[in-house]
Amino acid sequence: MLANERQYKIQLLLKKNGAVSTSSLVTQLGVSIETIRRDFLVMEQQGLLKRVHGGAVSTGSMKSYSDLSQRNKEHNEQKRELAAFAAGFINEGDYIALDTGSTSIFLAEALRDRFTRLTVVTHSLGALEILRENPGISVVMCGGHYMRMENSFYGNPTIEAYRRFHCQKAFVFPSAISLEYGIGDYQQDLFLVQKELLNISDRTFILADSSKFEQKAFLKLDEMRKEYCYITDSLLPEDLKKLYAENDIQIYNP
Repeated sequence: MLANERQYKIQLLLKKNGAVSTSSLVTQLGVSIETIRRDFLVMEQQGLLKRVHGGAVSTGSMKSYSDLSQRNKEHNEQKRELAAFAAGFINEGDYIALDTGSTSIFLAEALRDRFTRLTVVTHSLGALEILRENPGISVVMCGGHYMRMENSFYGNPTIEAYRRFHCQKAFVFPSAISLEYGIGDYQQDLFLVQKELLNISDRTFILADSSKFEQKAFLKLDEMRKEYCYITDSLLPEDLKKLYAENDIQIYNP
């Protein structure tokens, strides 16, 4: 197989999966590791990919911002699936912090239906409206300035409220995840609240549906840290999951 033919196939896989692993390409294309690495180098010089340990990732598109009403219409089956799966990491009686966003709504529904005793700290008005239906769930609202387009609170009063608490687990819902560019989001005011959630818990869970992987966002929330627990849906390509694992990032999905 000629080099340009191999590189075209690699491009197609990157477009489909967002990333490729060296070992899988060796098997699929029937060439040596050194050949794949040379292809990666050429393609990186052309701006077609970014090399990472164990493979390569797409240069990634910049994910555009859309408000909550629009996001509530997108990838709902994936969000419902990953939220139900994420609820399995929570125990009765836990104290948890819950970020805002469309995925937050699905996780709140899963908590409402599954648990009889929880304490949830949140700035999401949407999550509060769902969780209050379960009398066994105690909700602490971190209020502040109300952001109508996100149905949540933000600002210094919200941040200061979070600083009063310590939770066992925090669930954060970013807009984009990338090995190269880290965990990203868009809304500056909510971004500052998310940063606080990373500081107040024993364990941080990053929840994102598969469409958000290997995407870029304007604001960088944090690096891809191996101590975080990353949860997504069953549509995440196995090759991408494998590549993340080779970079010490464990992805959990149904």
